This record gives sequence, C-alpha cells and structure tokens, in this order.
Amino acid sequence: MSTDRRRILTVTLNPALDVTTTTERLQPQQKLRCDAPRLDPGGGGVNVSRVIKELGGESTTFVTLGGTTGTHLEVMLAAAGLDCEVWRDGGETRSSLTVMEAATGLHYRFVMPGPTHDASDAPRLLDRLKQVLARGYDYVVASGSLPPGLPEDFYGRIAEAGRAFGARLILDTHGVALSSALSHRPYLIRLNHLEAQELLGGLGERAARDLARDLVAAHSAEIAIVTFGDKGAIVASAAEIYEIAPPRVDVRSMVGAGDSFVGALTLGLSRGWSVEKAARYGVAAAAAAVTSEGTELCKADMVEALFSRIPAAAPMAHQTQSAFRNS
Repeated sequence: MSTDRRRILTVTLNPALDVTTTTERLQPQQKLRCDAPRLDPGGGGVNVSRVIKELGGESTTFVTLGGTTGTHLEVMLAAAGLDCEVWRDGGETRSSLTVMEAATGLHYRFVMPGPTHDASDAPRLLDRLKQVLARGYDYVVASGSLPPGLPEDFYGRIAEAGRAFGARLILDTHGVALSSALSHRPYLIRLNHLEAQELLGGLGERAARDLARDLVAAHSAEIAIVTFGDKGAIVASAAEIYEIAPPRVDVRSMVGAGDSFVGALTLGLSRGWSVEKAARYGVAAAAAAVTSEGTELCKADMVEALFSRIPAAAPMAHQTQSAFRNS
C-alpha cells in the first residue's frame, strides 16, 4: 500500500460530468455536427484526486452527488480507482460542456451552476466532513466552485474543521468563496492570474509577487501561490518568496493545468518535500497538462521528464512596496 494513503482528502462540493466534443466551426443559428463526446468525472477536487492517482499517490475523494448524473459520475469515479466518500444531495449533479473548434484550435467551455442547496444542507454537510476528517489526514484540498445555496464562507468552515483534526487546508477557488475563506486562514491558497486580478484589479509580474507576499503578511494564509500561465508560479511564505519558471512546451489546451498543479503540489507536500520542491512538481504537472489535447490532465511520464528540467529556485529579495497600498 502506498505510504501516501489517507494523507490527503480532496473535497468537491460542485462536481460535474465533463462532456468534451469537437466541431469544425462554431456558428450561430445552425445545427453543428459534433464528434463522439468524451466523458470524464470532473470538478476541482475530483481532478486533483485523479492527478494524485496518476502520479502514484493515494487520496480520499469527498464528493457531493445527486440524481442520475450523480449516479453516472459515481460509477466513473469507481472505475477510475478513486477511494470515494459520497454525500447525497437532493439535486441533479451538473454537467459541463467543452467544444473544441477544429478550424481554429480554440475551445469553448460551458459551465453550469450546479444544484441549489437549502439552508439545512450546510450544517449536515459539515458534520459529515468532520466524520471523515476524524479518520486523520495531513492535507485537505478544497477545490472548485461552491454550489448555489451554500454559505459563502463554507471553505473557511472546512479550514476550521480541518485544523481541529490536525489537517492543513489547501484552497483553490475564486471570487467570494475565496475572499470569504481568507479570514479563516487556510494553510495554502493557490490563485491563477485571473483569480488574482479579482483581488488586485490588474496584474503584472511585480503585482503577482506583491499579492502573494501581502496575502501571507495579512495572515490570510501561511503560503500563497500565484500561477500565471507560461511564466510559471510565485510562491510566498512568511520567510521566503520563490519564482518558478516552467519548461518550454508546445501548448495544446490550457484545460486541466490548475488542477494538475494542485494535485502534484499536494502529493509532494504529503511526501515531506519542501514547499519549493512541491511547487516545482506542480509547475511540471501543469506544463504536462497543457501539452495534452482537450480536457486531459497530466500524464506521469511527462511530469517526471519535465520536473527533471526545472532547477531549484533561489529565494527572491522581498519587495517593499505593497500591491494593496493604493487599493
């Protein structure tokens, strides 16, 4: 049995059945003939668990499912070999649609909101999560959007629950779900450059360094990571800031890069690696993911090959100007 087993719990509160297809060209008001669809289990935490599995690790996947789509998704998760804890809700699990346009190579993503929860769901859901957490985990990964109806600070509540059982929360979300969780101080937050723009209002390389550092300085998280596409990632803790540049690769699709980063990062941390080394592993996984077609996640052989090409990062000098000074 892998030594990583039960060290990682991923939480997916708004999973999706991901449907991917290709059409020659997207045109309005016409019937578009598409290729046979590819179906994948999706949602942030689900994808993180899939990446961990691909890289030779183990995790428990906590997922909320409902309706016939949820039943289908549960079968797919079992077929993928994931260890799942399912919380049944009364709504229909959502689907998402990605359409690849063959003529341009562009992809278009249609993301549904997910089922609406009522006020009684939040305490019952949190109680179930606490029961799972009580088994003992080192890291909890909360990733993806919150479904409608759950409190905006629900990820913050998971941070508090995890802390009570000795688990560190790694948070990968955006918007109000992210900002509302910061007062609960998750262990690590991961933002891509678009999510950072939501907090900062305009982002360049200097701003990314400032944002990551200021989030740590404000005690919003012990570690803040800002990823920004082909420029890599900035990793900030109270002691140090690192900039990790990715290897050069041929980009085919950006879908799945963020979840691949978080999966590899978390697996590295669970193995006792430094944050810097685990983040380099995450950058390698993200780079591997973008070389894949469509919505595919990273592949282990490519991740290992790219990881060997990323040198250890030296700490950067701390900047003195605050990104939030004039906000």
